[in-house]
Amino acid sequence: MTRLLPAVLLLAVLGSACTASLRGRADKLAQEGRFVEAATLYDDLVQQSPHEKELVTERDGLRGRALDQLLGNARRFRLQGVDEKAEEDLLQFLDRRAQWNSKLNGGLESSLLEEMEGTHQHLRRTISTPASQGLALTADQMLTRKQKLLAHREMAVIQREMSAAVLQSGRDVCKRLRDVSSEDAPHWRELVSRYCRRWREFAPEPPPAAELLSVPTWTGDVDGLDSAQMELLRGRLTRAFESSPWFSPSARHHPEMSLAGRFASRRDSHTVSLTAPYSEQVPYTDHEDRTETISEPYSEEEEYTDEEGKKRKRTVTKTRTYTRTITVPVTRYREVSRTFEYHALRLSVDHQLTVSSSGVLDSQRGPLATVFQDHLSDSAYEHDVSFGPGNVYPRRAQLVDPEPWLEQRVEQIVQRFAQGLREHWHESYCTTPARTLDEAARCARAGTALPTPAYQVLSEVLGDDAAHAPSLFATP
Repeated sequence: MTRLLPAVLLLAVLGSACTASLRGRADKLAQEGRFVEAATLYDDLVQQSPHEKELVTERDGLRGRALDQLLGNARRFRLQGVDEKAEEDLLQFLDRRAQWNSKLNGGLESSLLEEMEGTHQHLRRTISTPASQGLALTADQMLTRKQKLLAHREMAVIQREMSAAVLQSGRDVCKRLRDVSSEDAPHWRELVSRYCRRWREFAPEPPPAAELLSVPTWTGDVDGLDSAQMELLRGRLTRAFESSPWFSPSARHHPEMSLAGRFASRRDSHTVSLTAPYSEQVPYTDHEDRTETISEPYSEEEEYTDEEGKKRKRTVTKTRTYTRTITVPVTRYREVSRTFEYHALRLSVDHQLTVSSSGVLDSQRGPLATVFQDHLSDSAYEHDVSFGPGNVYPRRAQLVDPEPWLEQRVEQIVQRFAQGLREHWHESYCTTPARTLDEAARCARAGTALPTPAYQVLSEVLGDDAAHAPSLFATP
């Protein structure tokens, strides 16, 4: 126990020093008015010393100041007419209040009610108003943006009101869209069906348009991939096709898509000679001049007076001092550059992948072709040699395995294939001006921003919601 005491004391001193440092940082943040960050650091302090009442009191005080600051910022932005900024701070206030389970004093409760009323008015303008104008998609986009704020229990009443307004708007528009003439317009009818489904209303789904296709059949192989890897690749590409504008589960025609390419992974190892530079202190003999002081005795006669007053002489010994310079040998050291030679095993891997897919999706155009190529070379040394002066220590090679590398490349292939499908649809059906609702709805299937002609056609029925029509095709 006696031997452990110094270590225990050292840990206590270090712990106390860390606490003091953390508290100093927290207090500095508080002095700078950054109360949220200061309170967060005091959370750590209280966690380390939960029984120190002073820390708990200081933390609770900082939490109160942080909440007051956040709500004050929200009120200030609201009075300036910057509603979005106000609601960002209100969201932080509500998040922190819930996290800290804080009780509010009367002043903060009053300010919160005022800020909630300001938020209510703003959301009525940005959600309820467009909803009442039949712009349910526009209103729903704003409602989605505000979901984190409206999810707080304090906002439950406002959330229900906004959601009800958007839902009712969508249902009303659905009824109107169902009455729009849609003979020989399968794309428009599918847009209406998706629109109504979004608001839990029914609109009959039309038979698939002639341009739509079922799951593709795959031919060809990628050399170097086994049957399981090929099955994985085909399956991932098929799922990408099912999420594309080209797909309809009811379509009868299965496009034929071909795959080709090659995957090769090569490993190599051979022994190599390596050198590590280092410096060595080498002794050598040098000479240096030194000065020494010599004390030399000598004899001299001096006169003195004896007790009878007579002059007499006697011999005395004295010392004289002088210096002299001598040359002495000394040992010195100089740094000499050396190299340490040792043997290691050089391991290397080389992964190469090329995959191409091709198939005709639009009979009026050439085939959709996507090509993916990637290559990785990696190498490392492996040995058990140790030589401290040259900073040489045992090493183990950690090279990129082919399986995870191939899995990442497959994901990139799928992403490129999906992008190519969207672009191919857009080039087929969005590059010529849309003249009818069906042509405009067909273009919207691409899921990208509508070109001006398609937007103008759809806006005659959907108004400004036409800009959000592509979002209806984001999900099946």
